[in-house]
Amino acid sequence: PGAVAGQIGVRFDANINPGLPWRFEPKQETVRIAPGARTQIFYKATNLTARPTTGQAVFNVTPDLAGQYFSKIECFCFTEQTLKGGESVDMPVVFYVDPRIKDDPDTKAIDEITLSYTFYPVEKPTAAR
Repeated sequence: PGAVAGQIGVRFDANINPGLPWRFEPKQETVRIAPGARTQIFYKATNLTARPTTGQAVFNVTPDLAGQYFSKIECFCFTEQTLKGGESVDMPVVFYVDPRIKDDPDTKAIDEITLSYTFYPVEKPTAAR
């Protein structure tokens, strides 16, 4: 119901390593997109402490076979993210799914891809004396 022929669902998942005192969540759970269409979505991160902390996100795409067709143009995962104490930020991801996913016999039946991020703490080295 509601599915448009040729579209693919993309589900967004967010995880945090227990060592990072943040809240992290996608601002929307899923989108349905046409392969080849540039799409922008946002994740929200909040630093739950009073001091600046830095995290780095690692991503994975499932099913594994879909990963080769999933391209991120812009992503907060490309760089470390530092949040001031108590700060909340919206972090964009701009991506597209290569239309060839529908031509590949191994992936043409895929109807939903999950993009999952896990944020890990980044320890900032203290300045050398």
